[in-house]
Amino acid sequence: MKKLLVARNIGFCFGVQRTVEIAKRLLLHYRELYSIGDIVHNPLVMEDLKSKGLKVVRSKDGIEGGRFIVRSHGIGPTTLYSLKKKGLEIFDATCPSVKKIQALIKKLDKEKYFIIIIGNEKHPEVMGLQEYGTRTLILGKDGEPPALKTLDKIAIIGQTTLSFEEYIRKAGYIAEMPFSRKVVIYNTICKVTGERQKEAAEIGREADAVCVLGGRNSSNTTKLYETVKRYNRNVFYIERMEDIEDIPFLRFNSIGLISGTSTPEDFIAEVKKRIKKTGYREVQYNGK
Repeated sequence: MKKLLVARNIGFCFGVQRTVEIAKRLLLHYRELYSIGDIVHNPLVMEDLKSKGLKVVRSKDGIEGGRFIVRSHGIGPTTLYSLKKKGLEIFDATCPSVKKIQALIKKLDKEKYFIIIIGNEKHPEVMGLQEYGTRTLILGKDGEPPALKTLDKIAIIGQTTLSFEEYIRKAGYIAEMPFSRKVVIYNTICKVTGERQKEAAEIGREADAVCVLGGRNSSNTTKLYETVKRYNRNVFYIERMEDIEDIPFLRFNSIGLISGTSTPEDFIAEVKKRIKKTGYREVQYNGK
């Protein structure tokens, strides 16, 4: 019997679940709600929320209504202040893990640290985090370590959805350079993200092929895909059901199934049903 190895950690994480529930509750009550950018990075979730009245705009200038929801990735204090000046009623659905990093940066800033943020400089989480410190620098995915003058104290933090190995490698390299007499590295990688990356590597080694479920604009889903790709060349990105059509399931005896943290359960269930129709028996992966 062919096996469908389903990851233990799959579907929404706590932070995404919380954000989506807040949005749905507000939309049920108010029927209209604005956000700057997608509140979570999954097109299926966003299409559902938009059908319920969520209006996604590119900047604060596009907001015409009176209620605003802060996306799961958070928002910078400068933007938040300008929204308050517009007289908007603001509902904060920032992921608690991101909120902790925002508070950490504010604390480090008061303690006169120069703060280096390792992450994607175009990701909304990172763009928002930068605003919480007065002396911050973003080291992007393909960026070179900065050429800094000698500083008294440096603090290094990472985007929550980074690969832990990537973060530690870059942070360690910076720490070894003669920039400062004191360098502090904080582990700000989301625990759920780390667990899923570990499981993705394990399943990538064990299964004949792996399906990664999630939005192509999702940072953590992309990291899962990249992790699997290091161990298994038969890896398929499934954002929508039509992406399944060209996958040659009959070629494999075992298929691994993993998902990003913003992938909805009903979509996962639909994918599993479709794969099982080709002769696979579902087994929850247990790492043994």
